[in-house]
Amino acid sequence: MELIGLEKIWEDVVQDLSGKVAKPSLKTWLHKVRPVSKIDGTLRLEVPNKLVKYWLEQKFNSFILDSARKTISEIREIEYIVVEERSTKKRRRVKSFSYVKKITVFETNPQTNLNPRYRFDNFVVGNNNELAFASAQSIIEKIGQKFNPLFVYGGVGLGKTHLLQAVGNEVLKKYSGVKKVRYNTSEQFTNDLINSLRNQTIDDFKLKFREVDVLILDDVQFLSGKAKCQEELFHTFNVLFDAGKQIIFSSDRPPIMISDIEDRLKSRFGGGLIVDITPPDIETRIAILRVKTQEKGLLVEDNILEHIAQKITKNIRDLEGALNAIIAKMKNYDKINESDIDDALKDYVSVFYTKVTPKKIIKSVSEFYSLKEEEILKKMRRKEVVRPRQVAMYLLRDLGKMSYSAIGELLSRRDHTTVIYSCEKIERELIHNPDLTQEIEIIKSKVIQG
Repeated sequence: MELIGLEKIWEDVVQDLSGKVAKPSLKTWLHKVRPVSKIDGTLRLEVPNKLVKYWLEQKFNSFILDSARKTISEIREIEYIVVEERSTKKRRRVKSFSYVKKITVFETNPQTNLNPRYRFDNFVVGNNNELAFASAQSIIEKIGQKFNPLFVYGGVGLGKTHLLQAVGNEVLKKYSGVKKVRYNTSEQFTNDLINSLRNQTIDDFKLKFREVDVLILDDVQFLSGKAKCQEELFHTFNVLFDAGKQIIFSSDRPPIMISDIEDRLKSRFGGGLIVDITPPDIETRIAILRVKTQEKGLLVEDNILEHIAQKITKNIRDLEGALNAIIAKMKNYDKINESDIDDALKDYVSVFYTKVTPKKIIKSVSEFYSLKEEEILKKMRRKEVVRPRQVAMYLLRDLGKMSYSAIGELLSRRDHTTVIYSCEKIERELIHNPDLTQEIEIIKSKVIQG
């Protein structure tokens, strides 16, 4: 079959795929795929590297095959062929990134607090966030009627803010001039409430948050222990919910794990749909880096992106920071190799990942459980302190690499056998208690990132 005919077939396949696969995924994984032949019922597609081949075979093959059969019924299978690359050594010099377009600068909308850079079409979808993404998209069609509220939780830097603001921006785009949206962090919400009470403008505050069609509140764990803020949010929630308005929350943990939050508010948080976002796998990390480089107007070799993704594994914020560090260090280079990248990442990681100390562990544990540090350190037997103290002991051993005796000495000279018992108890519970696992992962993230 002539190439022009194959190109038309592939265009039809991609068009059909657009109704089955998220646009960001199509853009990320299919932008360099091209058809090369159709022989004996096999459509052969040329892909740029082994990573894309693996991703298409594992994630999208059934969709591609189904769409191809709709175009030509005789197609029975899809074969992916990696473009041959010149044989090179591991430490080969590789083509550096080059600028291909101007960078677009986005400014936050003062009326909505939304940044237009956060959109659905540049949100990279992977196994770690596909349910959250699908849920966020689905509420656009029926605002306030489906998944209300939507509660998204996950660790630091995993894309929660991007997803929440993408919802807001999509609402403004779809219902231009009809729907009102307000995005706020919980810290902003708190500060606005304090200022309104101080200036005796509480009515203005209420109008600001209650006369909207979509209210998006980020990082609601910040409201822990703030009784007045919780009360105001509770009443605001009821007004909006009763009026059929959409409410979206985010947090670094699920509602049940947020301490010092009124039960009635926790009940509201969990009354709709709760979805989580977890750290991205390597394929998703590479896709994220590819989107980030495109946004920065850069053309970057795939092997460079793969090398960065192998080194930076925690979250998206780390990935972008590492990419920026490399760009800053290498922008005057004509060529770079993997050793150059490692040097740049070493500088970045040494700054970003702070040294783990016992003080940081105690501080992170006490903040997570809304306790004072001395409550963990001193010999208090209150029930609400026992579990956090056991978690602290476990993390001092696991992250801090401290001996049992040293941990006991730090925690008011407790006997080392008490420390051993506590650490082993936590280890046993981690096997069958996903909630505890989530708690400890969140605390670890806070410790490691300072």
